[in-house]
Amino acid sequence: MQRILFIPATLALLSLQAQELVPNGDFETYTQCPDYVSQIDRATGWLRPTNGTSDYFNACLGVPFSESVPDNEFGYEPAHSGDGYAGFYCFYSTVAITSAPDNDHEYVTHALATPLTAGITYTVEFFVSLADVSKYAVNDLGALLSTQIPTRQDELAITATPQITNTTLDMLDDKDGWTRISGCFVADSAFAYITVGNFHVGPATVFAEVPTDFPLTYYSYYYVDDVSVRPIDPPQLGPDITTCSAVLLEVQDPSDDATYSWSTGEEGTSILVDISGTFRVTLDQDGCLLSDTVIVDVDEPLTLTLPNDTSIDFCATQAFTITAGALSPNADVIWSTGATSTSIQIPEAGTYSVSASAPDHCPASASMLVTDACWSPVFAPNAFTPDGDGINDTWRPLWQANDGATLELTIVDRWGTILFDSSARSASWDGTVDGRPMPTGVYVWLGHARDAVNGSNARLSGHVTLIR
Repeated sequence: MQRILFIPATLALLSLQAQELVPNGDFETYTQCPDYVSQIDRATGWLRPTNGTSDYFNACLGVPFSESVPDNEFGYEPAHSGDGYAGFYCFYSTVAITSAPDNDHEYVTHALATPLTAGITYTVEFFVSLADVSKYAVNDLGALLSTQIPTRQDELAITATPQITNTTLDMLDDKDGWTRISGCFVADSAFAYITVGNFHVGPATVFAEVPTDFPLTYYSYYYVDDVSVRPIDPPQLGPDITTCSAVLLEVQDPSDDATYSWSTGEEGTSILVDISGTFRVTLDQDGCLLSDTVIVDVDEPLTLTLPNDTSIDFCATQAFTITAGALSPNADVIWSTGATSTSIQIPEAGTYSVSASAPDHCPASASMLVTDACWSPVFAPNAFTPDGDGINDTWRPLWQANDGATLELTIVDRWGTILFDSSARSASWDGTVDGRPMPTGVYVWLGHARDAVNGSNARLSGHVTLIR
């Protein structure tokens, strides 16, 4: 009977499965439920590469002290995940030993979903648990990646060197749990198979005697579960960067299972840099160290040196020159007036701005405020003729003050009587008072201007002749 796995259809899980290269690495699927020893081939895709009698265990059997899970003929151990796992001897002897002379070994092998790619880094892991029946524990089990099945027609050790070993060399003596063995390596061939077991010949096997309720056994037997091979992509920082300001360097699509260290000493998936240089990030995943670098070029900004905001007496000066500063010969300059020279002459008050750009430099801009400090903010005609002919029918002063200035205008007769009063810049007098025409004569006008921009406070006066 084929067991069917129900897998949630989430993108994250599908992505993870797409990376896993050991189908049925958890020994969950099978072609037939195991009911006797030496049936590893009933776990879908798994096989015995030698004449050893590797076993398959699964809870589907449900018969204690057989090939069931968790209770079977080698002891009691729940699966690391799910309901199934495999088992094999590391070495075996029918008599008590003080060394490991017996070279009999067993292994489990599976074809990878796709061959490995040379030059790519892969992380490999599997979990082992020492069976209760074992009298000995060993300090190393390994995973061998190979282009062909490492076949032997006997039960002796496969003497190839595995890429993944128990690097701690601690005794694998846990009978009540699982020990993770993992590592990473860079493939140098199109490896297509993974084999797990003891790759040390008998005399080279490091072992230790462990407590057991089966004192007449003289072997070391391990369960194995959750065998995995996955590629690890190096971190990606993207193309080199030319910038005019601080820039955030970020790892693209970072892995949740990895840590990231930067050449600056910082940790995390991103850093902020504001200087030129070469920056490196190193990924650490399962002891695999992969790096990427990016060159950051922070260009120098152009320097504009406009004068500070200033006031100019345009009554005394017709034009005022301002300069953008000393710029490189290949700089492009544009003023708010439309001029493209490094200096301009300004004939009136206002805000003047300039922008500059040049190759290998960051653009820059600056502005300055020029205010009019002229003491005479008004020009007033000295006569007008309100006769209705459309020429000089009203009298109106022309103010020279900056925008926002407070302006007051008053016209009085010779006795000081106010005839006209206004604070509007465009106000004009038509020679009447309440609709009554004033006679021909000389009248006095009084003006008061307050300009907050240039700080002037001018009181002005004069005479205007009304002619009829």
